[in-house]
Amino acid sequence: MKATIDYQIERPYQDFSKRILRFAAKKFYLYIPDLALIPLLVIPPYKTEQILMIVTGLVILGFRDIVLMRRSVYYLNQFRVEEQSVQFSLIRYNEVVENHENHIANVSMEKGTQPFRLIIKENDQVVHQQYAIGYWTKSRLQALYDEFNNMKQDVTLESMFKGHITK
Repeated sequence: MKATIDYQIERPYQDFSKRILRFAAKKFYLYIPDLALIPLLVIPPYKTEQILMIVTGLVILGFRDIVLMRRSVYYLNQFRVEEQSVQFSLIRYNEVVENHENHIANVSMEKGTQPFRLIIKENDQVVHQQYAIGYWTKSRLQALYDEFNNMKQDVTLESMFKGHITK
């Protein structure tokens, strides 16, 4: 089997702050409520109830950013399949912290739907969940999932029939 899969994130996505800013720039429409509430907070005078409502709105919208940052702390840096070996690395903020290498039979992938994510398992234990944020868009995660499962199926069929075929 000579097929390979090779995904390496681009350099700007390896930096945590740039990764978050790129997401905000691409999903600008999510930040329109923030842009509407901040000027309202700056323009005085308001009654106490109105200020509390505006601040409460900003705090609620701030939870979106906290969730986004938590999901971007550990990020899939590289995913490579050569022969029957799977290698992938994870970055935490800006530095590579985990390198994994295992046989393709011991690695599996699942898709999560809400929000879209790719779950990578080694020996039936969840190693990483990659959300569709930044470089890893929904379409890239779907392509990686499809390629990996097709390759894994081919390896399984090849190894199943390899011992039974004689020349």
